[in-house]
Amino acid sequence: MIQQAELVGDWSNADGARVRMSAGHNFSASGISHAVPDYKCSTAMAGTWQFWAQGDSSTSFVASDSATEGESFLVSVDTAGSTSRCDLQGQVQRDDQGFSICLVLDIDQSCTADELMRKDSTRPR
Repeated sequence: MIQQAELVGDWSNADGARVRMSAGHNFSASGISHAVPDYKCSTAMAGTWQFWAQGDSSTSFVASDSATEGESFLVSVDTAGSTSRCDLQGQVQRDDQGFSICLVLDIDQSCTADELMRKDSTRPR
């Protein structure tokens, strides 16, 4: 589980993907195909993000602006049309190097080590 304050900031991977998550739930990215190889939309994008939070039942989850922590999140991409095919899911992981995020089209997908994004301020030198 990651707190919103820990998620906010700049994230990147060695292959050139860059993501910025703001406290106001704004999201911007460049080179996103280096984090999501099968992504067919613009590789430079902007939108909003929300944590997935427990819904009314124990098995339902909803994207929530009021949730301040989570294990996964939704990125809603601003597009000219009303399609959601450009939206992404984010999975938060933690290992001995700290937090990483895996951006995918489907929450059941996973990332390779090269696709994982790390917060720029905590990237090992």
